[in-house]
Amino acid sequence: MNCEIKILIDNTMPEPFVSEHGLSLSITYGKEKILFDTGAGSALLHNMTLAGEDFAQYTKLILSHGHYDHTGGIADVLSLMPQVEIFFVRGITDKRFSRHADRPVKELTMPEKCQQALRNHKKCRVVTGFTEIADGIFLTGPIPRLSGEDCGGPFYLDSEGTEPDFIEDEQALLLDCGTLIQGCCHAGIINTVEYCKKCRPDIPVKRIIGGLHLLHATPERLLETQACLKRLELEELIPLHCTGYKLFC
Repeated sequence: MNCEIKILIDNTMPEPFVSEHGLSLSITYGKEKILFDTGAGSALLHNMTLAGEDFAQYTKLILSHGHYDHTGGIADVLSLMPQVEIFFVRGITDKRFSRHADRPVKELTMPEKCQQALRNHKKCRVVTGFTEIADGIFLTGPIPRLSGEDCGGPFYLDSEGTEPDFIEDEQALLLDCGTLIQGCCHAGIINTVEYCKKCRPDIPVKRIIGGLHLLHATPERLLETQACLKRLELEELIPLHCTGYKLFC
């Protein structure tokens, strides 16, 4: 089946595309045209137009999780593609915060205008488990956390930092050609791969694209991640967004 993936938003984009802290991908697979995440909101329309994307061709919008840097462009694109079916996990609009010791508390919640656009959209599907959403296209739904991976980041559901946020609204996208796509991989790549193998053991993961959330990973976790990736014998690894660079140095 024909597969084409374009990077529309990443932390570093070649000029004249606009870079921003966020992620968005365009995926053409068979008869489906999928927008995976929407970046933080300031760059998506510019980059899609520059890439020659036809908004009317998109059939689906996949939201990997609710953080603003993956959902900030929702309002803009929905005004141009009212035909798309949107897929997300329950809890995607919950309040979210990060609390780093060396910086102010930061809110990560989906912007209000994007929440409103999501509420007004008539074609929304809440994903509750591993689901085939089109021929050969699967969403994991919530990913079980079984490996013990420290997925990094002081994330909370309140600004005071009393209620930890395990980002249980996160999901990944699996194509039956063996391509696995994730937004940030807060659940950990080991958990994500193992869950895909459990649900579809007939689809070996041969290509991984997206964030791996390793910026603040411990040396132990880096070694575990390296071992996992080596076992997969990947044909291609394209780390994006919040991966960090320690794993590849």
